[in-house]
Amino acid sequence: MRRNIAVLFSILVLTLIIAQTSYSNTMSNLEIYVEGSPVENSFTGYARIMFAETLRNYTEVSVYIPFEGGLTIVNITSGNGVLISDYYLENNTVSFLAVNTSEITIYFTVEAVFEEAGIGSYMAFIDLTKYAGIRFNLTMNLAGTYNVEPSYNTRYSNGNTLITINQPGYYPVTIYLIPETTTPAQPSNNQGRTLILVAIIAALAVLLALIFLMRRKK
Repeated sequence: MRRNIAVLFSILVLTLIIAQTSYSNTMSNLEIYVEGSPVENSFTGYARIMFAETLRNYTEVSVYIPFEGGLTIVNITSGNGVLISDYYLENNTVSFLAVNTSEITIYFTVEAVFEEAGIGSYMAFIDLTKYAGIRFNLTMNLAGTYNVEPSYNTRYSNGNTLITINQPGYYPVTIYLIPETTTPAQPSNNQGRTLILVAIIAALAVLLALIFLMRRKK
């Protein structure tokens, strides 16, 4: 009897949750950031979702991670620090239920984002077509200095290449490694003094030799 009551209670709770579940149509901002090496083809990153208002009821949230390759979800954390452990991942879209939060961050790793196109060149295809209607910002922080085609919004910092895209669309990206240029080593101050001293000694030796020869002729 008690078991039947427990089952009925569980069904009732589940029914109430489903009845209060809505779909996330209030997503106002999405920030996606990845960093890693195109050579090693391994990246870590996050997708941060911000909502226009706090999710008061259980809300189904679905977010597409726009990288072809092996995607692994590390964890999902709400703005109030609660871990969301139940999620569903299919075709790079992660879905889960959230409540009592206005911000959610999905941490992930992704492999094989780029394909080698030649010596020192790599290609990737980034699908941002699913982000129409929301504000979003994608930043790729690549280890190394690369020429980027098309250039999009590219800048360089601390030996890394940063690519930023904030418009929906389908983006093919090709990067070319910029060869490092070496500067000839300049002699140090001590080396310079040594060279000057050697030159003076050599000049004195030549001068003494000339004086000696002139005296012998006399």
